[in-house]
Amino acid sequence: MDKKTAEKASKLLETLERLEEIRQATEESKSHWWSFLTSDVKRLTDNDGLMMPEILRNEFKEAVERAIEKTKVKLDKL
Repeated sequence: MDKKTAEKASKLLETLERLEEIRQATEESKSHWWSFLTSDVKRLTDNDGLMMPEILRNEFKEAVERAIEKTKVKLDKL
């Protein structure tokens, strides 16, 4: 494996690790309350963020799964 490919693989592995952490956190969290929080939202909502409805939580979980699969495919192609 050449250096450029190794660097790509390293970045993809790092991304995969982050995605796995997100997946684990979403599986372990209670479904009754998730919030969307950015520095701008934090200022506007007294630090709690915007509540994410269940449909959005489910879509987010599915998006994380898709991102994990796409990242694995990219790794396999290297």
